[in-house]
Amino acid sequence: MAFEDELASLGFRPETGRSPRDVRVYVSNPNPFLTYTVRAFGDGTALFSWEFAIGEFLSAKGMQLGSDETLNQFLFPRADDRGPQDAAWLAGAIERAELALRELRFDRPEEP
Repeated sequence: MAFEDELASLGFRPETGRSPRDVRVYVSNPNPFLTYTVRAFGDGTALFSWEFAIGEFLSAKGMQLGSDETLNQFLFPRADDRGPQDAAWLAGAIERAELALRELRFDRPEEP
């Protein structure tokens, strides 16, 4: 199965914005606040990243972060995952992202 088909089966769709010639960009929105992005490069590698609209999420919960500038407040990893254009690799990258988000405990920040 082609990587594009594997991406579609995982809920990704092609991004319509402008990108470099040898890069195809795909996005998925597993919930209203979370966006996954995959950049597929011409060399057969892919880059997985995610961002969480933490400002909008907190606003929906009746809270605010800082000055409440929700449009500019995103949570994202310090480093993106890079690997082969392979569904198994991508599923692992998504699983690691979901684990990182699940481990956030504001009530117990000292826990790993």
